[in-house]
Amino acid sequence: MTIREKLINAGLRNLKEFGYPAVTSENILTDFIYSRMFKSMLEEHRGTGKVEAELLIKEIESNETK
Repeated sequence: MTIREKLINAGLRNLKEFGYPAVTSENILTDFIYSRMFKSMLEEHRGTGKVEAELLIKEIESNETK
């Protein structure tokens, strides 16, 4: 499992614990609410997998402009 996959899986677990059962590995990067919450989580935890976290943040930001 890649660091990217681990970060996404951690985000999925957190969002589901916060009461968002419909979040998936696809919509966590594109859905307005899910992606903003995931981005916030990534920004708070940039220490581990810094490069991968930054890439995910950039991907989320590029989806925000679409």
